[in-house]
Amino acid sequence: MTTTSFWEEKGSLANAFWTNGIVPDCPVYDMHGHMGAHNAIYFKRCEPADVVAHLKRCGVKHLVFSHHHVLFGNMRNEKVVDICRAFPEHLRMYVGINPHYPDRIREDLARFEQWRPWAVGLKFLCDYYQVPVTAPELAYALDFANERGIPILNHTWGGSKYDGGPLMLEVAQKYPNVKFFMGHSIYRDTEYSRRVVTETAGNVWLELTAIPGDYGYIERLVKDVGSERILFGTDMPWFDEFQGIGGVLSAEITDDDKRNILYRNVERLLGKEW
Repeated sequence: MTTTSFWEEKGSLANAFWTNGIVPDCPVYDMHGHMGAHNAIYFKRCEPADVVAHLKRCGVKHLVFSHHHVLFGNMRNEKVVDICRAFPEHLRMYVGINPHYPDRIREDLARFEQWRPWAVGLKFLCDYYQVPVTAPELAYALDFANERGIPILNHTWGGSKYDGGPLMLEVAQKYPNVKFFMGHSIYRDTEYSRRVVTETAGNVWLELTAIPGDYGYIERLVKDVGSERILFGTDMPWFDEFQGIGGVLSAEITDDDKRNILYRNVERLLGKEW
């Protein structure tokens, strides 16, 4: 006698994806992506046209990305705006913030409103710059986001002295109007994954990059903070949307939980048309 797995059940959200590939009433928003080549790895697809073609195959409505060449090179954020304008149906951007270039931060943020709707928020990468998220070099950007209530996607990692759990809790409490997206969900530090949500003013969401391939991790996060505080993301092109979507759909959580993660939470944050 064989049994049907819960994700194979007719009428389930997972079964709809397995059967059709794309489910019109369940859009997917990837809130953590990148663009451009990187000297540490070969990417099969990292340029705009190839990325957008892949998004269409996966049923991803919007990818919000920061460009590798802004984060690690001399490319300026206005060039990223041009990329988004070329692919308006699918691409949105985070303004990359490099604390080692304070004048550039001020210049870019002075143009933030001009860059909407392409610019959704800011991107911090403190581990890579070896500058703590609480450092004075980032205060201007944090104040800017706090005044406007806009998102910051933070790279976070358990145990990091630059963007680990205690620092992220501190900064999220200090800036209650910033919408903090905790990239990688402070990976491997489930205590602080929970605390940054439960001990703040409703301004923190956990983002799933690196999580879907770790068995039981999504279920743990949903249990600890609720699916309403979790966002879907992949770090595209470092990881792949097919794997990330499959990880969410295969998790032992309800279809309502899956819909919250894949699209509802983002639509609550940014609206259905953004």
